[in-house]
Amino acid sequence: MYRIAIVRKGRPTDRHTAGGPGELRDVVYGVIRAEGSVITDADHSGLIELIGNARDMADIEGFAALTFGAATVTIRPQLVA
Repeated sequence: MYRIAIVRKGRPTDRHTAGGPGELRDVVYGVIRAEGSVITDADHSGLIELIGNARDMADIEGFAALTFGAATVTIRPQLVA
């Protein structure tokens, strides 16, 4: 599970959680689209790799960030008690 924060200058932080890789991908794709980009079939494999690498970094380092346009997506593992 992951804690996700979407940060845009001048706007409140938008917080989400993702239960796994598919939900994380959906949040990131939503940010990309909200920033005005179209995701084509040719984009999927590269984006999935990019998001997977960010997820791995969050798992190992405790934090990862991706920037799309004016939005930054931060990813942290959800600590389970």
